[in-house]
Amino acid sequence: MPSEEVERRLREAYEKDFHFEDGHVLGSMCSKPEELAVKYHALFSEANLGNRGLYPGTAMLEDELISDISELVHLRNGWGQFVGGGTEANITAMWIARNLSGKKKILAPESAHFSMKKAADLLGMELVDVPLDDGYRMDADALESRIEEDVAAVMGVAGSTELGTVDPIDEISGIAGDIFLHVDAAFGGMVLPFLEELGIWRGNWDFRVEGVDSMSLDLHKMGMATVPSGILLLRNREYVGPISVESPYLTTERNIGLAGTRPSGAVAGAYAAIKSMGREGYRDIVRRCMDNTRYLVEKMWAVGFEPVIEPVTNVVAFRTDDAERIRAEMDRKGWKISVIRRPRAIRIVVMPYVTKEVIEQFTEVLSDALKSL
Repeated sequence: MPSEEVERRLREAYEKDFHFEDGHVLGSMCSKPEELAVKYHALFSEANLGNRGLYPGTAMLEDELISDISELVHLRNGWGQFVGGGTEANITAMWIARNLSGKKKILAPESAHFSMKKAADLLGMELVDVPLDDGYRMDADALESRIEEDVAAVMGVAGSTELGTVDPIDEISGIAGDIFLHVDAAFGGMVLPFLEELGIWRGNWDFRVEGVDSMSLDLHKMGMATVPSGILLLRNREYVGPISVESPYLTTERNIGLAGTRPSGAVAGAYAAIKSMGREGYRDIVRRCMDNTRYLVEKMWAVGFEPVIEPVTNVVAFRTDDAERIRAEMDRKGWKISVIRRPRAIRIVVMPYVTKEVIEQFTEVLSDALKSL
């Protein structure tokens, strides 16, 4: 096929996609990456940190990036690795917990990401749902009643997918005791530290809690990095022993984790985003997103929608029994929102590209949609 035809087809496919800068994607936790991240992702596109010895420069970037993120979430003398995203990190954490303990039961809140179901299925483990309290966080009393001898892992969420809530990690840790504790901070990991720095929110959710053993964190969400950019952090490097295998034909003696080939261009992209923006840049983004979240709540009240809870992060859901019909009608009008089922609600993620102007346009279109329904 001539290169002109290849380019035409690629451009045609690109134009069919929805794009964040249009402002109409209101249900995604990803965002348009920083331009510098895109540029350097491409430059490092041939790198494969699965064969780390061939790419000492890229490996250096990964090490420095892991160090920066570890500092952000108060991890000292731990271990980390770049992964494809929260799903891979969550599965890997459960793999570690199973192999360390020899047990097969996972206790996770009803708000846990669907990747926990994948983890249980792939690893031959049993996933036990723990009910939520009135604030849609893991109910600590319910957790305590489910602690048994055969539990391999307890997991909590710091920035839930549906409502952005943060489980009481310090309380969960006290109940879990010596059981492996994993925190899914795929979304909250790049939001909560800056909410704390801004004085908007306070909580004990990261490695400051002594019982936390591992954490997943995504940089392709509020980190403004390229997809896929996930990180798995471990309190103790020795945890990787049970998930490493001999790899004699590579440049390292053992391969650690699920992936043989690792998304190394994304390491450079994430490095570019984090080093160029710094804490001040991320504070500004989080401050703006929270301002716009409050503005959205105000505009939605005017349309007749009540938030399920007062937003903790820049994720907010609004109660309605017509969630599916509203989503379908807004989709027909070119707006992408999502729904949750417990409670029934429409859900919006106020990412950096969701401006006050976008919110005003959205609520106007929503008002028209409600009339047609």
